[in-house]
Amino acid sequence: MSGSTEGQGVVVVTGAASGLGARVAERASAEGWTVAAIDVQKEALAALDDATVASRHEVDVRDAPALRRVFAVLREQHGRIHGLVNSAGLTRPGPSATLSEADWRLVVDVDLSGTFFACQAAFDHLDEGASIVNIASIAAARGLPERAAYSAAKSGVAGLTNALAAEWGPLGHRVNAVGPAWTNTPLIQAMVRDGVLDEKSMTDAIPLGRLCTEDDVADAVLFLLSDRAAFVNGQTLYVDGGYTTSG
Repeated sequence: MSGSTEGQGVVVVTGAASGLGARVAERASAEGWTVAAIDVQKEALAALDDATVASRHEVDVRDAPALRRVFAVLREQHGRIHGLVNSAGLTRPGPSATLSEADWRLVVDVDLSGTFFACQAAFDHLDEGASIVNIASIAAARGLPERAAYSAAKSGVAGLTNALAAEWGPLGHRVNAVGPAWTNTPLIQAMVRDGVLDEKSMTDAIPLGRLCTEDDVADAVLFLLSDRAAFVNGQTLYVDGGYTTSG
């Protein structure tokens, strides 16, 4: 059974304690999903509204054995999983020529390997017709200066999505991705304040003339989770106001 358009079923959200993951969890709960939250941030995880999440699980997505243990617990608590949203991620911007090995490995390990490990850990516990939604980025489609690790990782997420869709599609599972433009999250707001990003240059590059919102992304995620996207598989849906198609 796949998640219905009303969101009946269990959905696991990684990176659920803050930012986009928290908003996806909140919206999924409002649509009737039973939400299991995974995050490494202990205090932020504990602060999530009990009305939003059915269970909380503190784990680092880089830790594949720990993820397997968590998904076994989730199966015991909630039954089979109908949806998985891989939202855990981070970035370490900087000139590519001097980007540290530690920053490169951190971004690739969390954003790409963490996504794969979560998919892998969930596999044995997926219900028939389950839907997986990975969070990619516009960085998978267009080059972003000083985002070498992030661009490589998110391109990898798009490629991983394609591979799993081809491999797991015959089993009835759908695997898709959402690629947001710069999204008005607390992280982006902090980078604007710190002068790492310039909001005007970002919005000028987007034909619709504004930053993406968390709800813009959540709408796309919930669509891909639902039966409304029952024949959508192996796609990266860019929620970018036209950025990836504009000169």
